[in-house]
Amino acid sequence: MFIFTALGLTVGLLLTGLLLSNLYSQALTRNIDDIAIRQTDALIARLLVEDENAQQSLPSIDPRYTQANSGWYWQIVDSTGSISNVSTSAFGVVIPHLDIPFDEENKRRGNTIDEDGKRLRLFERKLFVEEQNQVTITVTADWDEVAGEVSSFQNQAFMALVVIGLFLASLCALVARLSLGPLLRLSSEVEDVRTGEHSRIIGDFPKEILPVKSEINALLDVNDKILDRAKNQVGDLAHGLKTPIAVIRNETENSNSKLVPQQLDKMQSIVSRYLDRAQLAARTAARGKKTDVVAAVSRIVSVMNKLHRDKHAKLIVEDGFAVSFLGDAEDFDELAGNIIDNAMKWASTRVEVHITKPSPSLLQIVVEDDGAGLSEQEKRAVFQRGRRLDEQVQGSGLGLGIVSELISVYGGEIELGTAKLGGLQVKMQLPATNRS
Repeated sequence: MFIFTALGLTVGLLLTGLLLSNLYSQALTRNIDDIAIRQTDALIARLLVEDENAQQSLPSIDPRYTQANSGWYWQIVDSTGSISNVSTSAFGVVIPHLDIPFDEENKRRGNTIDEDGKRLRLFERKLFVEEQNQVTITVTADWDEVAGEVSSFQNQAFMALVVIGLFLASLCALVARLSLGPLLRLSSEVEDVRTGEHSRIIGDFPKEILPVKSEINALLDVNDKILDRAKNQVGDLAHGLKTPIAVIRNETENSNSKLVPQQLDKMQSIVSRYLDRAQLAARTAARGKKTDVVAAVSRIVSVMNKLHRDKHAKLIVEDGFAVSFLGDAEDFDELAGNIIDNAMKWASTRVEVHITKPSPSLLQIVVEDDGAGLSEQEKRAVFQRGRRLDEQVQGSGLGLGIVSELISVYGGEIELGTAKLGGLQVKMQLPATNRS
């Protein structure tokens, strides 16, 4: 709005300046033409008087016709081409003639340049004083003076229009800011809801914006109800499936069939998998949850150092790190706890946990150990639920599978690599928000 209005003002004021300059130039031209006509009429009136003394003292109606080399001249040329009379301002000046024909009234006018380079406005008229005596009256005006006045007017007009334009542009910017400011505040409120600062839009807005605020809050309320209903349905589904599966399992215990128990285990695994994902999705969709990353990881590292006394885990936090995990604290503990616990189990002596902020909306946790590491094939298989690479190490094999699924639900990423310490490197990127 501001840019288009500013461009419109610029074009409009520029055209206004040009129009005013053109009108002023035309007004000055008409003014000097009027002076030249009145001077010509005065000379004709005196020439038509039969008194010879009156004809010798021809009038100059403007004082500039008496100032030497002023550009305001008049002269009378008889039928022989001799100058019979001239203004006092034209002594020593050769007045040029126009090369255009006279009109039906024996008049002609136009612009020309004298021998000194001065621009003149000429007005010429033929007159028959007697039957055999034809005279040509030439009256001039200083066109440079007119051009100078027009130029001065243009400069002053454009300066005034620039000031007016700046004022109008500032007024436009102020109006746009006051008009669209509530929308910016509404956008900020929506961002606060998204990042977990608030659960609803709570700001005060003009009556034009209130319907939008009400509709968004109503949508948030509906979303909360859907989430609650989904969590309840997940719980009901879990209880509803556990009993039939348990009954079928009891009925097949005395059977020699191996296929039925295998299929029941597969059913149980599938049900558990999708129930877990549904519960995770319901938790991660909840608003207003943030977790202090440094405090949570510090607590986990401290616990791991006590559980594994023959090994040492070190926490390294990036300078200026001041963001929180945008999600549930229990989910973050499960994420970081599984990764650090796995590193401590496989490390030889030490583990390093690095916390950094690659961007304002992301936080990164890198866990490295000095163990044997994993091959490329093992890295691809490690996130499979129930898959354990070494049965001798205590654990259920569910941890890294849950981590992978949980990170996927939160829209994060996890990557396995080779640590600088020589073992496995686990790099997690998770959604973040400013700490408040």
